[in-house]
Amino acid sequence: MIIAAPKNDNYLSTSIIPPSEQEREEDERMYDGKLSFEEFKAYFSDGILTTEELQELFYSIDGRQTNNLDTDKLSDYFSQHLGEYLNVLSALEKLNVAILNAMDKTKEEYQGSSVLGQFVTRFMLRETSSQLLSLQMSLQCAMEAVEEQSSPAP
Repeated sequence: MIIAAPKNDNYLSTSIIPPSEQEREEDERMYDGKLSFEEFKAYFSDGILTTEELQELFYSIDGRQTNNLDTDKLSDYFSQHLGEYLNVLSALEKLNVAILNAMDKTKEEYQGSSVLGQFVTRFMLRETSSQLLSLQMSLQCAMEAVEEQSSPAP
């Protein structure tokens, strides 16, 4: 689910992992442009906010107190709070495109490459994966630290 995107930018409108055809068809059947509170809660529940706090957030974004939050309103809400994550999400979109392009090129050229060319390709894939895993571990540590600071004292 995409949660936020300024109207003129599409960096949040692409998925990091392209959906399969079946997933796309299921999404299109299920997507009505609105979220019920239960859908909102299932997606945004973080183990820190209570159900009541999530409901308060849901209705503060909706404003009309319906049980169908328009995803455009949700997008607008989060767009106002992106801060430095605007740059992060924009860079991730560019990185996603660059990696997918490199993988497409690899698929086309790998078999016809020399043994050394294939070695370099495998090395580059491993290095790219290693760099991404390192970033993911750093993000995971940051998330855990923030969650610890947010958790109520026992």
